[in-house]
Amino acid sequence: MDKFVTLLEEFIIKAVTLTESVLEREVDADKLDNFTANRERLFLVIDQISRQVDWNLVEDHKRTEINRQIDYIKKLDEKLMVKLQEYQIELKKDIEKTHRNHENLKGYNLNDVK
Repeated sequence: MDKFVTLLEEFIIKAVTLTESVLEREVDADKLDNFTANRERLFLVIDQISRQVDWNLVEDHKRTEINRQIDYIKKLDEKLMVKLQEYQIELKKDIEKTHRNHENLKGYNLNDVK
């Protein structure tokens, strides 16, 4: 049982590290896809491990520590959501600007330019 708890703690730490690393740098669409895929797999593994643990046999301080780490991940998720929403707004503005510029260029006949 201790092996599962130790393994669970290691994967939770990996999830924290992965999320913190994304929060520290600029959002990159290509890396964002990679991040979300890796994070999803990581949480699936965490879920599978946690289902194997008999939580009644785990010491109280271990349960408390794991719950504290999970709460920290939830706080990081909130920060991540804010960052992704800001990225979404910025990306939407860029798309609107590009579309507007494209529409403005439609009226010009560039064949007459010498």
